[in-house]
Amino acid sequence: MKHTRKLLSLALIAAAVCSLSVSAHAADYSFTTEAPADYYGSTSYEDVYGSQYNYGGPNVVDYQIPELEYGSFSTTQTGLMEKALLPGLQQSVYSTEGGTGYGITTGDGIYVAAPEIQDSTPTIVYQQPAYTSVDGMERSDGSIGTLKIPSLGINMKVWEGETNASMSKGLGHYSSTSAWDGNVAMCGHNRGSKYVIGDIKDMEKGDLITYTTVYGTRTYAVVSVEIIASNDWSSLQATSDNRITLTTCLANHPEKRVCVQAVQING
Repeated sequence: MKHTRKLLSLALIAAAVCSLSVSAHAADYSFTTEAPADYYGSTSYEDVYGSQYNYGGPNVVDYQIPELEYGSFSTTQTGLMEKALLPGLQQSVYSTEGGTGYGITTGDGIYVAAPEIQDSTPTIVYQQPAYTSVDGMERSDGSIGTLKIPSLGINMKVWEGETNASMSKGLGHYSSTSAWDGNVAMCGHNRGSKYVIGDIKDMEKGDLITYTTVYGTRTYAVVSVEIIASNDWSSLQATSDNRITLTTCLANHPEKRVCVQAVQING
């Protein structure tokens, strides 16, 4: 029994000694180290300013920097905010004198208006096509006018209607077109008849044509000489300017037509 108690006492003493040695051994180690001097410091608001950030209210450091008005600058010599016009950027002035627009005031206080910006969009002005009815234009011989082309030696009377009967006596007037103002269109034979105008295919721009009616005489200058399809009637469309349109067949090409247009050059 005594032997057992002695063994137990020795065991307890050994355990106590071990615990003391472990504690002493652990105290020799520390994992806390200071950061090298070249590390960045804390950016925490509390660490930097020594107080917690006050959300929604004033804080220790609030930068209340007033906004600079356009055209002013700050002077670092006095530390004060001063208003001054920037060089080369004079004050804009809106002028209502003699029109509207922006300008600048020079250093001498003289206002200089800036040129107005013009709208680059072209203005489209609609002009009503001109038209004169043939009514009242018939002369004593039944014709409605006389057409002359000096460069071709042509001097023919004009008769109402684009018919063989009209072209057998001179030129036929397209009844769907104007008879004086606007686009006056006429047709004639190119060959095989007493009155032919086949040579109009040889006319040149600038050649003159005169047309005389009960309203007076007008002179026209050729602006185009074209070969068109026999079913192309676009040249007969009404126009706002005064012009003469002449058409005839193209020899050996029944599917083609010669079309000459001349625009008035005098009043």
